[in-house]
Amino acid sequence: MKNTLLWKAALVLVLAVLLWIPLLMIENTIQARTSYRYEAVSAIAASSAGEQKLWGPVLTVSVEEEYDETVTGWTKAGEVAGSKRQVRKHTVQVKPAAVDLKGKMEVELRKLGLFSTPVFELTATLSGNYVAPTVKDLPPLGPNAKLKWGVPVLTVGVGDTRGIAGAPIATLADTPMEIVGGSDLADFKTGFHGIASTVQLDGSARTLPFAVTLRLMGTSAFGFVPVGTVSTAELSGNWPHPSFSGDFLPRTRSVQDSGFSAQWGTTALASTGAKEPQGFQVRLIEPVDVYRQATRSVKYGFLFIALSFAAFFVFEQLKSLPIHPIQYGLVGLVQAVFFLLLLSLSEHMAFAWAYAAAASASVLLVGVYLASVLRGVGRALGFSAAMATLYAALFGLLQFEQNALLLGSVLLFLLLAAVMLGTRKVDWYSQGNATA
Repeated sequence: MKNTLLWKAALVLVLAVLLWIPLLMIENTIQARTSYRYEAVSAIAASSAGEQKLWGPVLTVSVEEEYDETVTGWTKAGEVAGSKRQVRKHTVQVKPAAVDLKGKMEVELRKLGLFSTPVFELTATLSGNYVAPTVKDLPPLGPNAKLKWGVPVLTVGVGDTRGIAGAPIATLADTPMEIVGGSDLADFKTGFHGIASTVQLDGSARTLPFAVTLRLMGTSAFGFVPVGTVSTAELSGNWPHPSFSGDFLPRTRSVQDSGFSAQWGTTALASTGAKEPQGFQVRLIEPVDVYRQATRSVKYGFLFIALSFAAFFVFEQLKSLPIHPIQYGLVGLVQAVFFLLLLSLSEHMAFAWAYAAAASASVLLVGVYLASVLRGVGRALGFSAAMATLYAALFGLLQFEQNALLLGSVLLFLLLAAVMLGTRKVDWYSQGNATA
């Protein structure tokens, strides 16, 4: 007597493991396409501007101090003390008492080959007020000090200055400022600054209102890092899939098919302590990342193959209908090629339609093939229906990412229960023994 059942089971298992190789190759292909997508996004950003960020604004005032410095000299009578007028300079940085950002984003998809990414043009206004610096903001003064207050300079940090469209407009104390490129502040190296050459400071703590208007282009994301004692922001755009992040989430938000709007607010007390402040951020995401969806789906590939082989194996034993290992392998390859077909189609059409097309083609091909292998159209239709149900279940798992583990475990349990209940009366010893 020879137990052919165990040999056949072992052979089918080895064949299923070998089919893991094309699945791994397909997963590597997905990763390669993902890398190409990132390269395309980088190329789009390089031709215009990358992710954008605004920082500030900060008011800088230089102060010249003239004072008496005590000096000593020697005469015949001995050491004599005297004084000499000296000059030193101080730089005072003043953060806004209040700053408010109002911005509107016009978003469009920009394509490079098969790949695309959202780019935007932001029309923004920064407004608020400063309290002019006084003697209290300076280090201790020397004897008989006289101060000469310099011209105020307002600096705005910009993440990628290539995205500045046109000349910004800035006013301080209702006086136009001369705009100059660049930033000399340590906190933000890139940006622009405005010089208020006609604003005269005298050391009194008066209020200095400011306003800055600019147009800024960028790719994928925008952030605002506020530095005010009280900071607020209101941002809207025509992109229906925003993702809010950063140090502070919006206090209120509204997301609709036509776009989004969000409002933030914080104070200096809540903003302290961050090593690399992110501020308020909004990221423009694409609702369905086809490469992430394809990666998640191919991870179920071996399960698909294993379930198909298990169904074949049980059917073969129950119906005494021998199925050759090559036939096992061909059906397994169809399951593997499904994921490659899904990837290629999803680059040209919506993911749901690509999934439906790839699944329909696979089910149809397997059904036509099994009509001959299983010697009956009815049997082939039954297997194809089960295969279509499996594809539908996988699509459901992909759509409900948060509950994928729950749904997957329930599905496996039901499939195992069906196999166990369907074969509970099978005498596997009689099935497995055959005369040599």
